[in-house]
Amino acid sequence: MPRQILSKQKIIETSVSLIESGSELSFSLVAQQLGTRSQALYSYFSNQQELSYCVVAWAINQVSQQLQQKIFGQTGIKGIIALATEFRTLALKHFKLTQLVLKMPRTNAYPEVTAAFEELRSLINQLLATEYSEPKQQLIASRYLRDLTIGDIVNVGTGWFADKSLPADKSFPKMLEQVLKNIAN
Repeated sequence: MPRQILSKQKIIETSVSLIESGSELSFSLVAQQLGTRSQALYSYFSNQQELSYCVVAWAINQVSQQLQQKIFGQTGIKGIIALATEFRTLALKHFKLTQLVLKMPRTNAYPEVTAAFEELRSLINQLLATEYSEPKQQLIASRYLRDLTIGDIVNVGTGWFADKSLPADKSFPKMLEQVLKNIAN
């Protein structure tokens, strides 16, 4: 295989492809895919952990961009549910990548990751502010939103919601709507 010109972006995209194909992320496997030796990756990432966190930042940035496009102009509970539903859809479509994101402990050691999560948090908070005026309500809504969405992603992605009499994609927006409407009361 002819040698390819490496870049941080190419290494991250190759890592994402490997993760989504079900492979365990490693410098040697990424290097093999790129037609180089694993030592070449150290010019871009100091270790495997840094590469994993850069993949997390990449994934969160992709999600934020897609959510912004999908929910543009939506507000209130309807917009919040649209955001959560789209987030859930993306996460389930890329479940192996989602699993990596969820298993990586939150840290401020990698500014790219911190910035990516801040952008996503800002998007969510702006949407929540269209429905809830009080900071305490916004915080509670944010926590419910994250808990229900991440819980549903994990349960559906791992096969725990197997009862077909009420598909999870039908119950999820209903549960979310009930919770969100009760916060204002």
